[in-house]
Amino acid sequence: MTQPRTYVCLPGAWMGAWTWKFVVERLSAEGHDVRALPFRGVGERASELSPKVDNDVLLADTIDYLEAEDLREVVLVGHSFGSLIASLTTDRVPERIGHLVIIDGGIAQDGQSIFGRIPAEIVAKRKKLVKIVDGTEVLPFAPVGSLIIDDPELAAWTHRQLTPHPLACYTKPIRLFHPAGNGRPMTYIACTRPRYPVSAGMHEKVQAMPHIRYRPIEAGHNCILSAPDLVARELLEIRR
Repeated sequence: MTQPRTYVCLPGAWMGAWTWKFVVERLSAEGHDVRALPFRGVGERASELSPKVDNDVLLADTIDYLEAEDLREVVLVGHSFGSLIASLTTDRVPERIGHLVIIDGGIAQDGQSIFGRIPAEIVAKRKKLVKIVDGTEVLPFAPVGSLIIDDPELAAWTHRQLTPHPLACYTKPIRLFHPAGNGRPMTYIACTRPRYPVSAGMHEKVQAMPHIRYRPIEAGHNCILSAPDLVARELLEIRR
């Protein structure tokens, strides 16, 4: 067995730490310290939803956790939306990050919002779905068929646990002070079967960035649920 590492895993939109259940089991079985964190206002912390929750709040919460636990040299893994918060965290506290992993997410750019990055037609559709929950503008979660999970029971189980996501996380431009990865080793795991429309073109952009280790896997966008063996294997193969 390789020397134990600490993995900190961040979930996608509408999701919580529970989405990492199967990957956590596999990494833990190999002797590693694995922590999955929910975001404030979403998933296990849905009761904390409020108008003030945005990417800056989620960033601060993540940094606070790393500092409170005095974690260093962690493999920080962000799935989908979680990759944005992982990237922001690495931008701010690189001394605590040993390796940044993005799973089928975007490469964050200074001054850009998520809605400013993803295809305009998808943005238009999502804006039509916005509603108010607990005085907060949110994006409701998508229907079960859009999860790209072939197993119908797993898809239904996943869908039952989804919660609305604060709209501000999609509309507020971010601030980055360093290039992607901030000098830390970086891996991008691309889900290629099928490709997720929201990430259209991102795989090609990443392959043109020589400092990013590109790893395609034959799985759908929610691979941490539908293909945990593939994800765990990729995470275990990350070099120090």
